[in-house]
Amino acid sequence: MANFTADTLLPEIVSKYPATRAVFDRYGLHGCGGPTGPHETVGWFARLHGVPVERLLDELNAAAQAAQPESIAFEPSLADTIYRPFFIAGIAVALSIGVTFGAINLFLIGWRKSFGGIDFSWTLAHGHAMIFGFVGLFIMGFAYQAFPRLKHTRLWRPRLAFVSLPLMLLGVIAQAAAHLFADRPIFIALGLMAGSLQLIAVAIFAVVVAMTLKSAPHREPFDRFIRASLFWWLAVAIANPFIFWMFETARTRDQFILRISTFDLPYREMELFGAIAMMILGVSIRFLPHAYGLRSPSLRWIKAAFWITNAAIIVSVTSFVFGMLRGDLRLAALQEILGIAFLAIALGLPKRYRLFGPVRATERDRGLKFIRAAHVWFIFAMTMFVLMPFYDLFIYRPLTGAELPFSHAYLGAYRHALTVGFITLMIVGVSSKVVPTLSGVDLKKADQLWPTFILVNLGSLMRVSTQIATDYTPAAYGVMGISGFIELLGLTLWGIELGRNIRAGKRLEREPVILKIDGPFRLTPQTKVAEVLERYPQTLGIFLARGLAPLRNPALRRTMARVVTIEQACQREGIDLDTLLADLRHAIARSQTSLPGAERDEKRR
Repeated sequence: MANFTADTLLPEIVSKYPATRAVFDRYGLHGCGGPTGPHETVGWFARLHGVPVERLLDELNAAAQAAQPESIAFEPSLADTIYRPFFIAGIAVALSIGVTFGAINLFLIGWRKSFGGIDFSWTLAHGHAMIFGFVGLFIMGFAYQAFPRLKHTRLWRPRLAFVSLPLMLLGVIAQAAAHLFADRPIFIALGLMAGSLQLIAVAIFAVVVAMTLKSAPHREPFDRFIRASLFWWLAVAIANPFIFWMFETARTRDQFILRISTFDLPYREMELFGAIAMMILGVSIRFLPHAYGLRSPSLRWIKAAFWITNAAIIVSVTSFVFGMLRGDLRLAALQEILGIAFLAIALGLPKRYRLFGPVRATERDRGLKFIRAAHVWFIFAMTMFVLMPFYDLFIYRPLTGAELPFSHAYLGAYRHALTVGFITLMIVGVSSKVVPTLSGVDLKKADQLWPTFILVNLGSLMRVSTQIATDYTPAAYGVMGISGFIELLGLTLWGIELGRNIRAGKRLEREPVILKIDGPFRLTPQTKVAEVLERYPQTLGIFLARGLAPLRNPALRRTMARVVTIEQACQREGIDLDTLLADLRHAIARSQTSLPGAERDEKRR
């Protein structure tokens, strides 16, 4: 009789009792993690998917007592693996026209010791690729994959959801080209067309996610953040073609400066705070407490955070635009409300979650350090935001004698702290936990990504500090110019590792590798389990009788058994190694004595 506990791993349950797969699928597993599910405990699964662990254990134990199918029916659908092409496309954009092109731009600025050393359109191309191409595609892929499972429902219209990928990707590439060659009229038309493609993609994304949430059996506090993020994504996508046209069609330098100074800041605030930060806050409220055993914020705090942040975005965006158009700097100064509101949230989140408190060893993984560092950067970035007018008025202008109290270097440093320090590290941290889990990779055996962690944080710290220092010394430009390549190296290592995990999941699902054995056979503790089974199939009964239940699953016999030694298998399942080896040797010897002489000699060879 089965007696599962909250600490039992999903693969151990499903491999021995295939009928339990239907129970996990009912609560949101839906084809994730390979045939036997990801390497996570029942307690972790229940917490993440919002299921009372007692109810889940009761249903699992009941399913284990029922008749068991001979094998596990497992064929993932488009909805089960939809995150993969979005994540791969997001990495491809980041490592080309995103981070790579940005690093080149920064190097040229450092080389020429001037932020005017490159055309501003180059900066726009890089920034748009990062927001819509990198961040946008990761948000879309994660939302399509995670929200149906967190809400115990199915993704609405998966094929329609997938259509948003080529539309967004084509639009991002086309708009980047339009920015780079905007001096030619045909590329202005291309940019407007690209904006239309991205608007359609975002509209599809918003409709699919909204309908998926609507189909869920119950509402949750984080839902309102997701819906608000969808609203802001639509607002940004609608504004994007107009912003492109205004920035790229300015006829004079004065007209260009007026348009940039009036519309760039509020547009970026809608992107960074409305579309992106709102999504991160919503996902964090639902994901972090359940994924790491952290404390959940109170419902009262969640509601207050929602209304305060959204009201602050609306007030900041509208007051700044009207203030600049009317020449009333008092209205424009209301933008400070946004910084104060989000600084309060940034300071409150770690305390609400107890993010920096002790976390059980079974809950810690490689993603946690990125998430903790991201929240430190969030506090730092919002502190910079609040202090920006004080820096401009009381430090920058008196020390440099500048005519206008505005430091372009400080603004860029603040944005980098927010986009790379907070947003990018959150993406890296969450994906580093989610992708291996969905691919059936044991997180404890996955690369811990320390080089990525060190390089991205080091590069960001160099960029922020030296960019501010360029206000006072040209020597800082050189150090700033190489910081982008440090970040690029870190993110490249992460992208390679993420792709490796995705490929591992694909192999587990569709292309299991069957061991081909050559040479003499020797049975030792270091012999691979699959090698024994390949030469002596009849020994499967001995493995099962001694407690190696996962070998009931044909998929695991073709995958896991290929890399696990007999000694490792015994250690994992708590089996006496010497007894199992003795049983195997006896069975092998008995099978050899029953063979004809020539065939017996061939087996021995």
